[in-house]
Amino acid sequence: IGDQDIRRIYDKSQTHIDIGDRELIHSIPVTFRIDETSGIKDPRGMFGDSLGVVMHVVAANLAPVRNLATCVERSHLDIDRLVVSPYASGLAVLAEDEMDLGVTLVDMGGGTTSIAVFIHGNLVHADSVPAGGLHVTSDIARGLTTSMAAAERIKTLYGTTSVGVSDDQHMIAVPPLGDDDPTENQEVSRSTLTRIIRPRVEETFELVRGALEVSGFDRIGGRRVVLAGGASQLNGVRELAALVLDKQVRVGKPRRVAGLAESMSGPAFATAAGLIQYAARQKDEVFWTGIETAHDGTGLFQRLGHWLRENF
Repeated sequence: IGDQDIRRIYDKSQTHIDIGDRELIHSIPVTFRIDETSGIKDPRGMFGDSLGVVMHVVAANLAPVRNLATCVERSHLDIDRLVVSPYASGLAVLAEDEMDLGVTLVDMGGGTTSIAVFIHGNLVHADSVPAGGLHVTSDIARGLTTSMAAAERIKTLYGTTSVGVSDDQHMIAVPPLGDDDPTENQEVSRSTLTRIIRPRVEETFELVRGALEVSGFDRIGGRRVVLAGGASQLNGVRELAALVLDKQVRVGKPRRVAGLAESMSGPAFATAAGLIQYAARQKDEVFWTGIETAHDGTGLFQRLGHWLRENF
């Protein structure tokens, strides 16, 4: 079995994927089967009469995909490929051993929290729950009767999910909604802020745990959880995640893209760093098989030069 055989079975499987009126984002080979032997990671160089593949297919509704494409095109850019955000984040923050032995990545974004389960080096499950950092900000704005901008600032500077010993005495100035006069600021204790933040973050992890249990991938991901995304930077989030999910938890930072500035090397930039890592491969989902991508092979710098010529 060689690269052409794998390409043939890969292309054949693509033609049999029925996703209805959805957009195909990823079709990732997880394992191969030769005759009656299954669970083969790399079949090249092996002999057999029949070759099969188990694939993980990720699809999305057409409307959100088209809306995103419209936003990108209005910036005078073209889309070469679509990547699911937790997959990209995983490429940036996960260690090879974690991806091989089993790990769950939880990408805490603004409007949603995305989930990706990796094992044997492959993405085997992707999902999302409708809760994220913006919901925490909204709760703060409502609870303290302040603007969203002020709530975001307060969350960033003072937000935590665990109450400290002196938090009742630690007072925070909160600008009132619709009033720019700093003399009118009200003061609330940090413990009050924590009592607003913690329930929402706890609910988010309970939704993640429920989604994993329903999918059946809660055990496949092993005992390891890696957090990414801007909302994972809140103080105490790692400890709360470990409590709710009952797993070992760490906060992941981009580790595979060298030369990042310190301000861009935090969990909030995991997806962006993962997209760079994904694009740098210059190959499709089965990059480890040596199969060349079916997409346009134009190099990154050639596309950049073409864009510069068109816009400047």
